[in-house]
Amino acid sequence: MVPAFSVFVLLLISLVPVGLPMVSTVTPALTLMSVFYWSINRPDLLTALAAFIIGLVQDLLTGLPLGVSSLVLLIVQTLSANQGRFFQNKSFAVLWWAFALVALAALLVQWLFTSALIGALLPFKPLVTSYILTAALFPLIAWVLTRVQNGLLQHV
Repeated sequence: MVPAFSVFVLLLISLVPVGLPMVSTVTPALTLMSVFYWSINRPDLLTALAAFIIGLVQDLLTGLPLGVSSLVLLIVQTLSANQGRFFQNKSFAVLWWAFALVALAALLVQWLFTSALIGALLPFKPLVTSYILTAALFPLIAWVLTRVQNGLLQHV
């Protein structure tokens, strides 16, 4: 329950408006970060079904076409969970690099599907800004989620 709850909390945090100039309409993909993290580290606790449902909730709360986030999070969860063993005993830099690549692909897919479903190309600059924020903030979110995971393991 803890991984899905933490993903949901980060989803809610991402909905909080930020009063920074040029960033107010762009947010980092906190949900994507947490789905990637939990799928790598504890795929048994964040299932594909949980990622799919969280994606539906995200679409409903953000106004994206229904199913876009679900598809993206489901793909990220499935691919990441299958590659979890690769990341064991690797440095954080390897994980961060992998996340940067996954995030780029995931945000591009989300942008393409959303553009196709609304019938117009969305602006590209917010996508780039969101990607940069997402990749830059991943270490902080991974650190927080590692603390959550360690706390979870202490209570088992």
